[in-house]
Amino acid sequence: MTRTKPSILQTMNGAEKLRIIDFSDVNHSPDPDYICWGWCALYRGMIDLVYSSHLDDFDVDENRRRLLDDSDRSSDNTVFESLHSLLSVKPDEQITHLYVYSLGKDPIGVVFAIHRKPLASVSFLNGLQSRLSRWVSRKEASFKSREIKRAYQTKLCEKERLLKQAQDELEALRKDNWQLEKRMLHQRSHDYSTDMLNRTGLENALNASFNNTIVIEGKAYLSVILVQFTNGERVQARIGCEGLDQLLAEFEQKVTEITSQIHYFARISTTELALATVVPALDEQLLPTLCKQIASIAKQGFQFHGQEVHLHTYMGVANSYHTQDANQLINNAFHAALACKESGELVSFFTHADQQDQKAFNQLEHYLIQAVRNDDLILYFQPKVELESQKWIGAEVLLRWKHPVLGDVSNEALIHMAEQNGLIIELGYFVLRNAIDRASEWIEFASDFCLSINISAKQICSPLFADKVTALLEQYELSPHNLELELTESCLVSNFDIAKNNMEILTRQGVKFALDDFGTGYASFNYLKNLPFHALKIDKEFLANILDNAQDKSILRSIITIAKKLEKQVVIEGVETQEQHQFVLNEQCDIGQGFYYAKPMPRDIFEIQIQKQYPSPTQFIIR
Repeated sequence: MTRTKPSILQTMNGAEKLRIIDFSDVNHSPDPDYICWGWCALYRGMIDLVYSSHLDDFDVDENRRRLLDDSDRSSDNTVFESLHSLLSVKPDEQITHLYVYSLGKDPIGVVFAIHRKPLASVSFLNGLQSRLSRWVSRKEASFKSREIKRAYQTKLCEKERLLKQAQDELEALRKDNWQLEKRMLHQRSHDYSTDMLNRTGLENALNASFNNTIVIEGKAYLSVILVQFTNGERVQARIGCEGLDQLLAEFEQKVTEITSQIHYFARISTTELALATVVPALDEQLLPTLCKQIASIAKQGFQFHGQEVHLHTYMGVANSYHTQDANQLINNAFHAALACKESGELVSFFTHADQQDQKAFNQLEHYLIQAVRNDDLILYFQPKVELESQKWIGAEVLLRWKHPVLGDVSNEALIHMAEQNGLIIELGYFVLRNAIDRASEWIEFASDFCLSINISAKQICSPLFADKVTALLEQYELSPHNLELELTESCLVSNFDIAKNNMEILTRQGVKFALDDFGTGYASFNYLKNLPFHALKIDKEFLANILDNAQDKSILRSIITIAKKLEKQVVIEGVETQEQHQFVLNEQCDIGQGFYYAKPMPRDIFEIQIQKQYPSPTQFIIR
């Protein structure tokens, strides 16, 4: 059953009703023919008699209700007929003074009076109408005020809801931002793929551990074990980056399961891990045992998608009694690992001698950087001699460094140092530039003179190498056939395709290539077959005992025979005696090089000597 909404009159309180109708005015009315008066409410097309008065009788009857005529629900006639049907009006009675009041567009109520005969005086009803009008005005203002208040409260609630929603969203954003900052702070010190510490995180952890009481008091020391995987890059190429990340995480887990001695795990690079531990000062077996356990885990192998994978490790160990700097401690472990790699041992410990060597190397490295950038290095030239005529037909460029403190530093030491500290590219182009510049002057009186320059692996494997050499030849106006570049077998290992492309480009221009230290490697014959080498240089170790060792003599003769059949020019190094010269001459070698002919000499002396062998030109070109 639908519940009917109460009318306006039903919602009025007693005080409001008394303001509308004053009973004393009715009871003391001067008109004796007055029977009754009343009020009814109109709501939603219904007329509802909710209040009536018959003298002193007060009655509220909500059941006296009737639907108004749809034709005109607010007309006086419709309301009159509806009231007449609701009220018990006798034949000699009539309803008079019918007034309809409304709020806005909708009627809200009707006031009426019932009389036995027409009234002579209507002052009472006029007064009643006036009071009712004032009440309706106040009620209308109150109604509008409530409507405005309700609208305002609705808007206020909506704004409060939106504000609460905005506050919740802001709080969510703050929480997300806090989580993001937390993750970013975490990533600063951790490897993204494995969640191990990165180098920065390890350094921070080590610096904190240096303040440990037992370390400060000398009861224990910090150790860093740098684990390098020799086949790490090859494994990554086969199973992918994510696969290698998974293996390293599993490696960490297995190490943690067998020992609690490792305090920190860090991933230093793609294939390098650093493990840090605190070692009691008197425990000499902890580190060797720990390293064996680590190596054993790697050797056991791992399963990846049903495939067994082995990691080959070697380790460098450094201890805090050599340094109290976290960065240096990690570097010491790295240097120990390099020594381990070169010696083939499983584990190498950083020693006091290593520390002294490293200190000297760092000093030398600093001096070298300054020397390269200040053009303080010196080029030396060792003649290459045609064996039959003993004429100087070319020279090998060697690098020397005369330091006021360190003294003379040889070509080999400089190259080795430059390869380790990353200066080899800069150093290599320093030699190329200056040597080509010198040779451009010598060809004025020795047009076929060929200058030989040693090239590093990083140079020949650079995609831009051929372009740079071409640019230098054009800049100093040196013909390509006056330049020979010497390569060792190791130069071709890192990126064979790029090296081959550079060689083919320069060979087409006229530059010659020689394979240096021939016979000391494992794949030299294959390189001779597939690369455009003009000449090969036989390493001096084959000539050192040639007169006394029949085996060396047979090997040297075999190399020369093969080179001749391949139509390669043969250059023999290390000729120091007349007997050696005569032997290589008899074996039909083409060019000799060694102290028997001339030692390496600085540019000024070399130029004086070379001019003795070549006639002076009638006219020089000023370059």
